[in-house]
Amino acid sequence: MKQPIIANRPSKQALFRVHFHDGATVTTTAGNSLHAEQKARRLRPGLVESIRIVRGKR
Repeated sequence: MKQPIIANRPSKQALFRVHFHDGATVTTTAGNSLHAEQKARRLRPGLVESIRIVRGKR
């Protein structure tokens, strides 16, 4: 019998930097780039130019 998936286990979220077409930048944590874009567009509506993962120490 398989073990049930624990819903509230801690998940590691990556840090993303979302660049907008007009030059603005939003940095946010998310599980993937699509969620990062959605969070950034809620904070600041506009046309997204690129989404990059931030590497290094956090």
